[in-house]
Amino acid sequence: MRKDTSERGNKISVAKIKKDLSPRHIFSEDFVLTPMMNLQMLEGKKHTFDGLAVGVICNGTAKVTIDGKLFEMRRNTLLLLRDSSVAEGFKCSKACMGYFIAYPTSFINAANISMADLLTIKIMFGNSPCLQVTDDEIARLHSIVTTLSCANSVAPNAYDKKVQISLFEAFYYMLASILSKYASSELDDRERLSRTDDIMHSFTQLIDESCERERSVEYYASQLGITPKYLSLVCKKKVGYNASKLIDAAVIRRAKSLLQQQGMSVLEVSERLNFVSQSFFGKYFKQRTGISPSRYKAQH
Repeated sequence: MRKDTSERGNKISVAKIKKDLSPRHIFSEDFVLTPMMNLQMLEGKKHTFDGLAVGVICNGTAKVTIDGKLFEMRRNTLLLLRDSSVAEGFKCSKACMGYFIAYPTSFINAANISMADLLTIKIMFGNSPCLQVTDDEIARLHSIVTTLSCANSVAPNAYDKKVQISLFEAFYYMLASILSKYASSELDDRERLSRTDDIMHSFTQLIDESCERERSVEYYASQLGITPKYLSLVCKKKVGYNASKLIDAAVIRRAKSLLQQQGMSVLEVSERLNFVSQSFFGKYFKQRTGISPSRYKAQH
């Protein structure tokens, strides 16, 4: 049976959010930071968000339907919209206070965050997009968001991008730190994690450890004792991407990091990443980034 793709909704880029919510928001070319109330202006359509979007309810209540399920949020609720989440019907009470911050995939890929860490939040929010946290945890996130807002208000300069990336990394790891507390429990790991969660955690660790020398789904599946097809099914279910795409993303992330290092040539990077030739590495890199390794290195 053909799948109804209309349920996926309209993919929202950061640029589209700016257009839809303007002028009542704070933004740079790389992210959107807007009051939660403004999301009501997206009413009437289903949306799939591009990248990572986090909502923080500081007061009052709000409702949203995600992937066909209604969620009610109150004070100190965190909302995570992954790039595979379909959201609609944002409703906020008159007393609702909070904010919504969204980063596109292109910006996230420029940050110095490992693939395992990038997938951590997606896995933690796998069962529910909403989490109730404490006043202190909301305050910790808010301090970073406030700094981000202040940094965006200064006159543009050559360090803007680095400042924004650094603040995003701080926000991301603070969020991961908060989530890890709730992912933990008094239960033993084997009791706490489902089989698919266990596979995903092991897979992400393997990717970080082995992406410099191994790029085949078959290798990782054999290490996990499962079939390549099952590994891809688990990945698709948990984070919205198949195993091959996650491996490629990890390789490209590592390649970008190495290319940014002073004194390391494109040839040395290709050898470090176990490509048969610099030419093959160049084609692999350009197919996935739209830019050659040499040009990327020159720009960074």
